[in-house]
Amino acid sequence: MRRDVSQIRFILFPSVFATWLLAGCASLVGPRDVTIPIEKLQASLAARFPFQQRYLDVLDITATNPRLQLQPASNRMTATVDAKIAPLFMRRSFTGSFTLSGMLAIDAAGNAVVLRDPRMENLTLDGVDANLTGQLARISGSLAQGVVGDVPLYRFDPAQFRTAGVQFLPTRIVTTPQALVVTFEPVR
Repeated sequence: MRRDVSQIRFILFPSVFATWLLAGCASLVGPRDVTIPIEKLQASLAARFPFQQRYLDVLDITATNPRLQLQPASNRMTATVDAKIAPLFMRRSFTGSFTLSGMLAIDAAGNAVVLRDPRMENLTLDGVDANLTGQLARISGSLAQGVVGDVPLYRFDPAQFRTAGVQFLPTRIVTTPQALVVTFEPVR
């Protein structure tokens, strides 16, 4: 009987020690940063283009060639897009570009970085007077939402949510000129 008790201690002690050690490590693990280069964001957004849609049964819009820029001062992202706008009541189309912007956010359910609250910043059409451009710009809010609203720009690898037995959650996004830095913090 004495021998059985010492064998149980021999088997039980390492298991208890390992559990205690892992619990201690979990409390020592701090936040970590994941850097997402602008090239990955650019490729993800470019996959959604060309974008074509009819608005209010009045305009056909084709958007191509998105070019991203990160705005560190405002923690926003802008995308300048080439556009072709064809009013159905006219026999010609107009070419130019528009610039959209949005706040970068974490979609916890989709494990992704998305663009929220997109808005039209600028609309320029070649050979179109300011009056008509202004009228077209007024209906552009729905265009901004359709092109980039809540679109996943980057999906996290599930492995990024767990390290050394500790569960992590993304909590903050910081924008630099060339990348996003997403901070992951341990779940306590």
